[in-house]
Amino acid sequence: MKEKIVKTTTDYKWIRLWLVSVALLIIAMVIVGGLTRLTGSGLSMVEWKPILGVMPPISEKEWLTSFNMYKAFPEYQKINYNMQLAEFKKIYLWEYSHRLLGRLLGLAFAIPFFWFWMRNKLDSKLKKSLTIAFILGGGQGLLGWYMVKSGLVNVPHVSHFRLAAHLGLALFILSWLCWIWLGLFSSLSKLRVKGGSARFMAVSLMILISLQIIWGAFTAGLDAGLGYNTFPTMNGYWFPPDLMRIQPLWSNFVSNPTTVQWVHRIFGILVFLYTAIYFVKVLQDNGLKAAWSQFLLLLVVIGQVVLGILTLVNMVPLHLASMHQIGGCMVLLAGLLCCFRHFGGSEIHG
Repeated sequence: MKEKIVKTTTDYKWIRLWLVSVALLIIAMVIVGGLTRLTGSGLSMVEWKPILGVMPPISEKEWLTSFNMYKAFPEYQKINYNMQLAEFKKIYLWEYSHRLLGRLLGLAFAIPFFWFWMRNKLDSKLKKSLTIAFILGGGQGLLGWYMVKSGLVNVPHVSHFRLAAHLGLALFILSWLCWIWLGLFSSLSKLRVKGGSARFMAVSLMILISLQIIWGAFTAGLDAGLGYNTFPTMNGYWFPPDLMRIQPLWSNFVSNPTTVQWVHRIFGILVFLYTAIYFVKVLQDNGLKAAWSQFLLLLVVIGQVVLGILTLVNMVPLHLASMHQIGGCMVLLAGLLCCFRHFGGSEIHG
């Protein structure tokens, strides 16, 4: 017997509101995660307790217990051996806030999801798409702990590969939910952009943006932004002398801080140039009225390039680094909107 789905315009209004709220929470999660790393707080909580870890230490005895646990791990022994309890509380609260926000995010998704499901407000396509998001969200929590564990060993730094995977999955979930959200606006089906070559450019641009984000995570994980803080050259060099100092040579592109920063710069320039070409192509084929999303993308990319340069030359201050992270999310979502206008017609519900 075919499932009976009760849907109204009001239902989609509330589903859209729910999805955009979750998307904003994911962006907040990315920002707090970045601040947690920049403040050196990510390894302060050495246990993973998804349920019991909801409550932070309250009494002085509980704080001392957590501090003594932290002392048993390499970050304290090799880096923070002079740290006092008051300083430990500061870094602990950053990591605690990040984990607490993750739990709130999970509830903000799960509770409305099951409510809409039980009330028969979701058609089969939405159920499948949102179930995938639910599973990915659970996997993100596990991946986060897997990342933290990489720093609780002899080398007290999280793996920049695991950091990139953790950030990449968060942004993939964000993109997945935003694609679903866009599919709930029937008006967008009338705004599709024509042109096969422009469609190819949209996809290839999203790949380039994704690579830029990955190398941005590598840059963050290796603290590569703290070296060569000049632009456009790197302390007067277009090709710094330590660009290829690691063997095998290919490993420089993912593990040498100098090369990783250099690649991040190159990708930034390529994203800007390719976005400009893409905008001109859509403008020529479809006219200015149809190229509004491409123009929006170009503006966001320009803003992100400026933020990236300011963050670099100012030695990665917290406020600029956070704005740069927000800018990365905005570039990704603006690129996603452009792709939706090429491919998204089949996603329209209702």
